[in-house]
Amino acid sequence: MTIKFTRRRVIACVAVFAVAVLVPIALHAASSPGTLEACVNPGNGMMRLVDSSTACHNNETRVTWNIVGPQGPPGPKGDPGDPGPPGPSSGGPPFVWVCTPAHLYHNGGTNTSNLYVFNGSASAANIAVHFLDINGTNLVGVTIPGTASEPYPGESGATTVSLAAGHTRNLTWTMPIASPDPTTNVAYTIQVSSNEPIVVGANLLGGGFMPNECNLLPK
Repeated sequence: MTIKFTRRRVIACVAVFAVAVLVPIALHAASSPGTLEACVNPGNGMMRLVDSSTACHNNETRVTWNIVGPQGPPGPKGDPGDPGPPGPSSGGPPFVWVCTPAHLYHNGGTNTSNLYVFNGSASAANIAVHFLDINGTNLVGVTIPGTASEPYPGESGATTVSLAAGHTRNLTWTMPIASPDPTTNVAYTIQVSSNEPIVVGANLLGGGFMPNECNLLPK
């Protein structure tokens, strides 16, 4: 049996085939954001995207998958970053200075000494000066050995004194007599604390050589 096709019939068959091919791959809206649904024909492998309201044909299987895949494994550790900029000077507040020794074993009770605190910052500083005995007890207000009634200067507890920027605080006191009793009410160290950068110097007067050591306590 021979089948003859006219030119019109051939064109019609091509058109029908084109529609048959295009329909299975027509795109539809996804069922939800981030999710795709499709109908797959296992026989020919054709797939068409559909939304949740569109049913698959009897010869198709419905599949669903996320647009974004699962999170992958962590990557390798990166190289160390560049060093950060230097921090505040001396590690930041509180800035603590120490002057020692702060007593005499001989000839005390007559020599007047000085403590100088300079505020080198651009802001007012809260200063606390503590005269400490050998056990670290603050002697503020205690009578200096060798004097009639002169008390040690400075602040007690958490009390501070405001010092304006660029100003110098000057404390004066009589050096204690540390003989024959070298420890009772005798200042060994002067501790100066501040919330701003400061410089501390001392003029500790006494008989013979006596070093005037005031140093910024390391952090």
